[in-house]
Amino acid sequence: MRNRPEKAKWLSDEEKSSLARRLALEQRDIGAKHGSNLRDAMTNWRVFVLAFINFCGIVGSLGVGLWMPQIIKQFGVGHAVVGWLTAIPYAIGAVVMLDWARVANRSQNRIPYVAGALAVAAVALCASTVIDTPLLKMIALCFTVSGILAFQATYWAIPSGFLTGRAAAGGLALIVSVGNLGGFVGPSMIGALKQISGGFTAPLLAVSAVLLLGALTIAWLGDPGADAGKAPSVHKA
Repeated sequence: MRNRPEKAKWLSDEEKSSLARRLALEQRDIGAKHGSNLRDAMTNWRVFVLAFINFCGIVGSLGVGLWMPQIIKQFGVGHAVVGWLTAIPYAIGAVVMLDWARVANRSQNRIPYVAGALAVAAVALCASTVIDTPLLKMIALCFTVSGILAFQATYWAIPSGFLTGRAAAGGLALIVSVGNLGGFVGPSMIGALKQISGGFTAPLLAVSAVLLLGALTIAWLGDPGADAGKAPSVHKA
């Protein structure tokens, strides 16, 4: 895959020129609206909201991922079987993630797919706490992991759509840094609540609430870069 239209051998000269102008127009509009330097990224409230959403996703991703073997062990299976069963949700999730991203890329609005993926994960994880049948609980966990992976596959197009230049480097770094705190909070929260409550019901409900909060937040925020290249402005030919 070529990273610039000018290097795409399968395009005609006219198509290359048209795409290059379109991309330049989008970058110009993004820079005019959201800024293109590091300071613009650090003072853009949307970047911090997206960092929080990433945090919510990682709370669910690492929280569920690290504790899933213990959850599956409650099915009463042996250690070897636990390992195989733990791999199933991620194998299914990998396929769902690719298909979900493919469908989202065809849409003019990615927000329903990003928010929808987190919402599916939240609902499925919540359902897993009230299901006693191992098979049904396993299916719920498959939906949970698939939703989280589908979120990760579609989320990054949102900040990349309105951050450009140095603002992109600084903004994405901030989003990653804040989000990675979820890798500590998620597993720690599950462990602490499990110790207090004596089971996984309360911890998983808490993680489900965090995932749902992330879904509602991205639905409220929308796509800041959705109108790039479409805003009414005067550009010199």
